[in-house]
Amino acid sequence: MHTDEYEISIGREITLCRKIIKQVRDSLHTREKQHGMTTEELLQAVEQGRPGEQSDLLSWRQEYQDLHTWQKKLNDYEEALRSLKGI
Repeated sequence: MHTDEYEISIGREITLCRKIIKQVRDSLHTREKQHGMTTEELLQAVEQGRPGEQSDLLSWRQEYQDLHTWQKKLNDYEEALRSLKGI
């Protein structure tokens, strides 16, 4: 059963996901500037076991993984909304 409440609820979730994605992207950008490397370079450094402040590098990596989780949620909500609207 389709109701406007479903669309409103999903719309709120989409707004929340977009807000969190922006915050995480901004945070990643700040980390990149602070450390003078891209997130991709960080991931290589962690995989190669290069020295560095491990807790900071690991939290950076986790934040990057969180970004992908939120992007997946956003895609799922957008798909659900399209399905409700019959698009």
